[in-house]
Amino acid sequence: MSATKTTAHYTIEDLGSGIHAAIARPEGFAICNSGMVDLGAGGAVFDTGLTPDSAQDLKSSSELVLGGPPALCVISHRHLDHALGASEFPGIPIWGTRRAREVILETHDQTMAELKREQLEKDIHELESHRGEMRSETARADLDFLLLMDRALLANVGRLKLVPPDQTFETRVSLPGTRGAELVSFGSGHTEADAIMFLPAEKVLFAGDLVCLGIQPSMGNGDPEHWLTVLDEIERLRPERIVPGHGPVTTVEGLDETRGYLSGVLQAAGASKNAKLPATIRRWEGTLSLQENLKFARGWLSARRGR
Repeated sequence: MSATKTTAHYTIEDLGSGIHAAIARPEGFAICNSGMVDLGAGGAVFDTGLTPDSAQDLKSSSELVLGGPPALCVISHRHLDHALGASEFPGIPIWGTRRAREVILETHDQTMAELKREQLEKDIHELESHRGEMRSETARADLDFLLLMDRALLANVGRLKLVPPDQTFETRVSLPGTRGAELVSFGSGHTEADAIMFLPAEKVLFAGDLVCLGIQPSMGNGDPEHWLTVLDEIERLRPERIVPGHGPVTTVEGLDETRGYLSGVLQAAGASKNAKLPATIRRWEGTLSLQENLKFARGWLSARRGR
């Protein structure tokens, strides 16, 4: 069994010598999972969490388990729960895909406007006003997750800064050091261009939100059909341990679960609105995320038919 350590925001799991998964705690404000790896030429942090406090927690944890401050950070994709904490790692390279950097810069002003106190307070008020309308426990849990994120951001107004990657790549790049760690992108999937970190010798893979367990992945910024292709490409790497963007450390079974969810949403989106949801996604019925994903998938399918 993997050795574990608990902090305010993470449960740190030992996946091997110098390889650690930082699993976001429900009580904390990291929201997404992260990773900490000894590259043999300094440490790497994979995904930096949502808030400055959780990022500082991750930074101090990496210094403890890796024996020194991280030499670089990696951002798997542009979503705030993975990228916003990067501002707490000044003075070191931040790696990400070229397209992720472009979109962060293109949407920077809009994103920062959404992180102002007035907007966050408005969003929280609107979510709270709808909580009583939720007919299922899963729907209420989904709304509470959104409230958690907004409240965490509100508590840190004034400290929030979105920093884009300053080191970018297109498809594959080797990170410095003797570990042989690689960053790989198979293109669009969860977002316009997602990055994974793979350790070939140890068969450990940090997947970001390309793999999610227990929390529905957002589909609204990517290509769900190509996402399925990306999961096939990940499986061809033959990873033995996969750290998902959300949920517990998994194996290739996590790829199958994510495939089932995506395929189920696409199947449901292509059917009549009154059709019974496929078994692969039925357990998510009624949640806000499923409603948003179905809405996106219907529009995406309609656009493809119109080509």
